[in-house]
Amino acid sequence: MCIRDRTLDGHPHATDVVAHIQHALEVCGEDHVGIGTDGGITGVDDLEVYKAALAKEIAERRAAGISASGERPDTYPFVVDLRGPDQFRKLAELLAAKGIKPRVIDKILGRNFVSYARTIWG
Repeated sequence: MCIRDRTLDGHPHATDVVAHIQHALEVCGEDHVGIGTDGGITGVDDLEVYKAALAKEIAERRAAGISASGERPDTYPFVVDLRGPDQFRKLAELLAAKGIKPRVIDKILGRNFVSYARTIWG
């Protein structure tokens, strides 16, 4: 486990994502690691307004009996310091700062998915 200079708040941070990617590279190899998004990349400009909306949404799901187990209003579906239109650019910079080569970063941020798609759909 990594020791960080930040306060542990239960939210994943960019350093956690980078550490996870580094681990995946060690385990799987550079040709089998990729990251993307299943959501939009629009920034959350006002985190306090977002928190209130999320808390309301979760309360409504709980009242309807469809809330996920352990779901909390303070658990965001994104990495707090990797959000918005520049999230992948920032991630690439953080990976490069850890010594990951640009060609490997390119694979992680999309080339591996393209390669996979070509293999499957040829």
